[in-house]
Amino acid sequence: MFKSIGSILLVLTSLSGIGQEVNATAKALNKGVPGKDLIIEISVTKPSVDGFMKYFQELPAGYSAEVLDCKGCDFKYADNGAKAIWVTPPSADQFVMTYKIIVPSEAKTPLSIGGKFSYVVGNERKIFEISPQVIDFGQTAPSTKTPESEPVKETVAEQKSEPVKTEPVAEQKPLVAEKKEVPAEKPKPAEVKKETPVITTPVNKAPVSAAASATAGKTYRVQIGAFQQKPQITGVSQLTTVLLDNGMTKYFSGNFKTYEEAKKRKEELKGKGFPGAFIVSFENGKIVK
Repeated sequence: MFKSIGSILLVLTSLSGIGQEVNATAKALNKGVPGKDLIIEISVTKPSVDGFMKYFQELPAGYSAEVLDCKGCDFKYADNGAKAIWVTPPSADQFVMTYKIIVPSEAKTPLSIGGKFSYVVGNERKIFEISPQVIDFGQTAPSTKTPESEPVKETVAEQKSEPVKTEPVAEQKPLVAEKKEVPAEKPKPAEVKKETPVITTPVNKAPVSAAASATAGKTYRVQIGAFQQKPQITGVSQLTTVLLDNGMTKYFSGNFKTYEEAKKRKEELKGKGFPGAFIVSFENGKIVK
């Protein structure tokens, strides 16, 4: 009987992991103190992702971020948050990136640490949201002296033994107020603004053939890659480009009416030394989410 139960649990555990291309966790490596940098570690597992990948952590006004080690990413503080972009992510299935959040000296309200990854698998754009960790700057000072459970016990003892009960009550009010503010800081759905494709207005920097200029209706192109500097791409026909708002440029080949035609071009590009090539859908000349 026990063996049967164990087998069922093993099957359920295996099924729960199917379809998960990216998994990540976030944690702060030091305590949150106003005016002191907060070191963040992001552990990433991406067994089936070898193309474009982006991480974003929204930050409140007054905060900023700087990279420590992001394994070859393009890191910057932009759009009110920490942003890391990999045109080609690390080859290992697992890696760890670290960066620091520059905390203002007047920081008081809790800060949610987590963020999310967006990536492309096949022809689909996907998003993985990291479970957040809340950093409470208001409780940093007392926690450095005694464990968090002890101040509550000591406050109760003081209320019982000393006639003056107003002081413990006054000290408790700020903590309760700050905890109630956590939901107000937490509404992160605003990140939808940043996931609106950074691919805003197409700007062609490379020669475009007559076949690639047709943009009416739905078409398919094969993305070669995204680059900061102009790459050396030779022997590729129907080359087009799209300028991103972060200064990088995406390079595409072809402009096909069917997915099958685009698939053939993708295989040709892989044979010419572009292993990361993948198919992207366009609608009236704009990338479809």
